[in-house]
Amino acid sequence: MSSLEIRAEPLEIRRASAWLQERGERLAVPAEQIDRLEVCLNEVLANLLEHGGTPVARQHIRLRLDAITADAGAGVRLVISDAGVPFDPVVASDKPLPASLGEASPGGLGLRLVRAYTDGMAYRVLEDRNELSIEMHWSPRS
Repeated sequence: MSSLEIRAEPLEIRRASAWLQERGERLAVPAEQIDRLEVCLNEVLANLLEHGGTPVARQHIRLRLDAITADAGAGVRLVISDAGVPFDPVVASDKPLPASLGEASPGGLGLRLVRAYTDGMAYRVLEDRNELSIEMHWSPRS
């Protein structure tokens, strides 16, 4: 299955992770990239559940993972589509890093993590749904 629809519920994140692992293996995605994509997927889904509002719960979240050709070699694009409150993570500002552990507070650093783990992100609204695309590239093994 190249795509998956999940309900906006915490237990569905586990099902999404299992699907990503299986689909990534079928596309010959290296284990390191699958793991990084899974962290990104979990972060995006957790944020949708927390901040997506009532609209996100009314419709399924759609996931798709496709192979792409990247300048440096191989790659994949993970597309996450939802009906939640519009939010463009591409232009959103990162939460400032705390200067010390005493100044640290939980949350707010997930977007920074997703940006650090991926090679590109794109956002658009299509047919009243948010669509976030996350790309990851790697060099093919010789």
